[in-house]
Amino acid sequence: MEFYCPLCGTQRAIIAKPHLSAMNYLQISLITLAISACLYPFMELKGIFSFFLVWALFEGALRLNFRKEVPCPHCGFDASWYKKDVKVAREKVDQFWRVHKKADANVSQNADGAHMADHASEFGEHTQYSEFANGQNYEDGSINY
Repeated sequence: MEFYCPLCGTQRAIIAKPHLSAMNYLQISLITLAISACLYPFMELKGIFSFFLVWALFEGALRLNFRKEVPCPHCGFDASWYKKDVKVAREKVDQFWRVHKKADANVSQNADGAHMADHASEFGEHTQYSEFANGQNYEDGSINY
């Protein structure tokens, strides 16, 4: 299903389907047969009723997978929440932007190279504490190797 996000206008595509396919029903049947075969010594043919449990689990997993793909990864707009409650949808978008602003702030704090100190052993002598990384070898336009 392809569409454009109504909030940011980004082209989106949802791959997951919210409904069970014929292949899913075949999988449910095979899993039910396997469970029934394992439970036959204890429950005899009553194990066939595990079909409903497996069906419910498949249905729930497919719907959760579909719901996971609905929110826009660029702006946080969730059409399913907008359909249910506009205020909640607006709050979800605000929450999305608050989280992303915090993430951007953390990235900008680390942009000065302070995060390099944690990885000094990985980079050997060429870290922010070495002459090379501090730019002292670049004086007068000459580079000393």
